[in-house]
Amino acid sequence: MSSYLGICPNCSEKNPLFRSVCKNCGRTLRDRLPGLDFWKLFVLLIEDPNQAFTQIIQSEQKNFATFMLFASLFKIYLLTTIISGIFSFAQFSLFNFIMFSAGSLVGIILLGFLFKFVFNKKAFEFRIKDFYAGISYSFMPQLIGLFVIFTMEFIVFGEQIFTFNPSPFLIKKNFAYLFSILESGIIFWNIFLLSKMCFIYTSQKLLSYLFALLFLSLIFCATLFFL
Repeated sequence: MSSYLGICPNCSEKNPLFRSVCKNCGRTLRDRLPGLDFWKLFVLLIEDPNQAFTQIIQSEQKNFATFMLFASLFKIYLLTTIISGIFSFAQFSLFNFIMFSAGSLVGIILLGFLFKFVFNKKAFEFRIKDFYAGISYSFMPQLIGLFVIFTMEFIVFGEQIFTFNPSPFLIKKNFAYLFSILESGIIFWNIFLLSKMCFIYTSQKLLSYLFALLFLSLIFCATLFFL
């Protein structure tokens, strides 16, 4: 059985994670969770992602989900712009970023409706807002990449990080390779968290990793379209 569903100890009715009271007999299943504590959830995503995504689904208010999503999309767009600059001298465009963000938001909502259609069962009761918040918080590594790694990159390389004139690999080779490894680690961590989020619904590891890999690949490909 999917970890998204729990069994009521009183009547054995299946209840989705977001329910704090059994829909059949009215027994209290857990304490209410009015909102999310950002920093506690931040730590929990590192220590126990499964519990973190469970709390995200159980929370009545999805605090900071939209901020997490758009800040992370900004980081992804920025990274793609920098990498593309090696080959085509692409430059950051605020208008293109807004279009990319709007397109990504619509895509995530449509994907939520697809999940709702696939898991459209009486007991499952899939909610798009839970899926949206789960996707948003799975991008937490990108948030770290934006505020920590990118800041360090800009301090070390300055404006050369955007122009590649000369290449950062020619200016400070060791730092360039270090940041490349860190950026790759952020992407793999992002895929890992996406798979953990998907696993809550599917309980299938391979399917969850395939979803995570495909989803993040589509996000990066979309940035190329809007450069």
